[in-house]
Amino acid sequence: VHEYDRLVLATGSWAWAPRAEGKDLPGSFSYRTVDDVESLAAWVAERGEALGREVRGVVVGGGVLGLEAAAALQDLGARSTVVEFADRLMAVQLDDGGGEMLRLLIQDKGIEVRTGVGATAFRPAEDGAIGTAELTDGSELPADVVVFSTGIRPRDRIGREAGLAVGERGGIVVGESCQTSDPDIWAIGECASFDGVCAGLIAPGNDMADVVADRFLGGTRTHQRGEDGTKLKGVGVDAAAFGDVNAMTPDALEVSFVDPVHRQYRKLVMSDDATTLLGGVFVGDIALYSQLRPMTGRALGAAPSAVIA
Repeated sequence: VHEYDRLVLATGSWAWAPRAEGKDLPGSFSYRTVDDVESLAAWVAERGEALGREVRGVVVGGGVLGLEAAAALQDLGARSTVVEFADRLMAVQLDDGGGEMLRLLIQDKGIEVRTGVGATAFRPAEDGAIGTAELTDGSELPADVVVFSTGIRPRDRIGREAGLAVGERGGIVVGESCQTSDPDIWAIGECASFDGVCAGLIAPGNDMADVVADRFLGGTRTHQRGEDGTKLKGVGVDAAAFGDVNAMTPDALEVSFVDPVHRQYRKLVMSDDATTLLGGVFVGDIALYSQLRPMTGRALGAAPSAVIA
């Protein structure tokens, strides 16, 4: 038992996997930590040697981490298939056009993509390790290794047991000072729910830590949600998006440029008078991403078609 004057909870998150029969068979992995990656690499090497052929991998989840996992499997010498329940890859970050272009680019890399289906069960091979993935459309995929990349859940159990306020989607509720419902307890990082969201990124966690340190030293620094933006890394394919990618703002305008030959897709989402930038999607060529993202909510200063053409 340790007494405290002030307590900071930084318990992080855990990798969530959907319920499916056989998902705990040998050869099933999460893709979240360095230990996960090391265990995955060791399994692929051992399984390839035991089978005497190319290892066949299935990645459940077509988000950013799922695509990185598929590329990692490929780098390890395994064949890779991505299974995504949504109708497109990176469904949270990209629109339909961007998701379709990304699918083409991923397939160009030799990674198979199955969208609109989920994994319902996993069957063992003769030696008891994972061998087959059964999908919701009734089809099957050979699977010597399965990687789950289907999201995270905040580690908020200690907060729940202590009676702290917890968000509807989980996470210990904090305000702009990162204080919880108990004035002597703070929460930072992926275990914290700010404005109803548990951010699964390093930057918000770092900012929360800075806020708490400043507050403990008598400061008044506050935490605010940063600009929404995502960039795909480590896959050999360029994709990035920010802001209102699906034009949910009333009367928003969408201006797109599509080049299927060179596998490029660019879209800007503008206010109804075509002056204020609300969001953008870039696949195949993301040179404009870093330039335009800071301009979210500000005047573009040029015709959007001229910017992306």
